[in-house]
Amino acid sequence: MVDQSLSARKEAILLAVIVEYIRTAAPVGSQHVLESADLTLSPATVRTQMANLEREGYLTQPHVSAGRIPSIRGYRYFVDRLLRFDPVELAKIERDVTDFLQSAKGALEDVLERSLTFLSQQTNYTAVMTTWTTSVEHYKTLQMVSLGPDALLVIIVGSKGTVERTTIHPSVEVDDTLAGELGAWFTAALAGKDMAKPIDVEPLTGVVVDAARGTEFDGANMLLANQVPFQVLVREVVTAVAELRTRADVGLRVRELSKTAAALEQLDQVARLLETLEHDVHVVDLIRSLIESGSMVSIGDEGGLEALNECSLVVAPCEIDGELVGSIGLIGPTRMDYSRALAAVEALSAQVAHAVR
Repeated sequence: MVDQSLSARKEAILLAVIVEYIRTAAPVGSQHVLESADLTLSPATVRTQMANLEREGYLTQPHVSAGRIPSIRGYRYFVDRLLRFDPVELAKIERDVTDFLQSAKGALEDVLERSLTFLSQQTNYTAVMTTWTTSVEHYKTLQMVSLGPDALLVIIVGSKGTVERTTIHPSVEVDDTLAGELGAWFTAALAGKDMAKPIDVEPLTGVVVDAARGTEFDGANMLLANQVPFQVLVREVVTAVAELRTRADVGLRVRELSKTAAALEQLDQVARLLETLEHDVHVVDLIRSLIESGSMVSIGDEGGLEALNECSLVVAPCEIDGELVGSIGLIGPTRMDYSRALAAVEALSAQVAHAVR
């Protein structure tokens, strides 16, 4: 819930404290507020208003003789009501995103993976991404690549740009020629089918259309001609695909965790953060709830994860053809540069679909 509006005087003082604390990470005193907020107030009035903001929960005082720092409530008010974007910086970020995505075209996960590095470099925070499959994703192609006599790489390409890979060790040898034929056969058999549904093995041994050659052939005869037990090989591929699809429902990737860890003051905070990210389901649930609520920012303990009490999470959805396929975002200290973080994440989110092919 958004707080009721503060007076213009209190807003100016709160803004001055937050901007300076983000810049220096040091408690802010009344003298600095007087110098930076351009207020025609006496020092005593500023001290009184800062004390009032503390009592109302927008500022805290870490030490008796120190200045004030923002509270979670103060940051939330800042993000919801006081945050401003520098148009020059915003235009530069949008140009950088456009230039980056022009060179990052590819499958969805590849684009998002590269986006992690880009986001971290742009903001100096930890970049995170989630991907999840949807019931409307369909098989586009299945490619098989022989990695030697006892290894076969299976590559699944979905209709929304998803690319998934797994390696199997078939009970029979599969050379390059057979791998190519097997991939074309599976593509012809499965193209357009729902990726969320189990593959029915039995119909796959029937007559299908070879998409590569545009001709009709009997899969069993084609593979048996190569002295390969067709049904065994098909079942091994189908089993591998089923296991891969089960693992691929939700994924969390993290890049440059050290950048956020370095900003946290206590080692136990770092340890909790690492442990939480290892059990990524909690972070993914938080990201989902933010996206479903239409919010982009979780500050400190707002997300209900103790490990993120000293951190903020900024996320934006990734959509392709109007379908939510994942998210990209940043984790940083609560004193992060919210304007830059939000601008970078939102610009990348808005354009990422154009880079997916």
